[in-house]
Amino acid sequence: MLTFTKVLNKCLTTMTAVAVIIMMLHIVTHALARSLFDAPIYGTNEIVEYWYLPIVALLGIPAAQLQKEHITVTMAIDRARPATASVFKVFACVLGVLVSLAFAWFGLMKALENMAIGSTADVSDIITWPVYFLVPIVFVLLATLYVLDAVLIARTGEPVLDRATGQPAEHDADNRIY
Repeated sequence: MLTFTKVLNKCLTTMTAVAVIIMMLHIVTHALARSLFDAPIYGTNEIVEYWYLPIVALLGIPAAQLQKEHITVTMAIDRARPATASVFKVFACVLGVLVSLAFAWFGLMKALENMAIGSTADVSDIITWPVYFLVPIVFVLLATLYVLDAVLIARTGEPVLDRATGQPAEHDADNRIY
């Protein structure tokens, strides 16, 4: 499981970085072509809005889950015994799975609908329907990560684990120097 999460984290980070770099190059090329040659690249705004930004934003969701970078409120878990905290965390993971699968289902229905009508960007003829299929993929992946978290917590009994090492995670607040 640790190997899977490391490889997945590297893939998500790499794909997101590549999308950001390509987006920046596209925008700079568009701006230079528009300024210097009075010949902007057709559909740059639509491509950025409907392709690059959704890719970057959506791939960031499972990447944040992998790196434990989501905002969490641990008021109840910090005060509970480890066994109770583990139960709460597993419940939260199950809830996360259900919500993620609901988003995936809704996203799949919307993607199929957009594919059927051949969705394009606003008034241009730039196709946008393929990027809608990223929504169900990302949320099924997120549901999978929640399942892996729940299994890891249930197996170890430790509510806060670093997925990269399998050891209890260190809290940033405990290590801060003021």
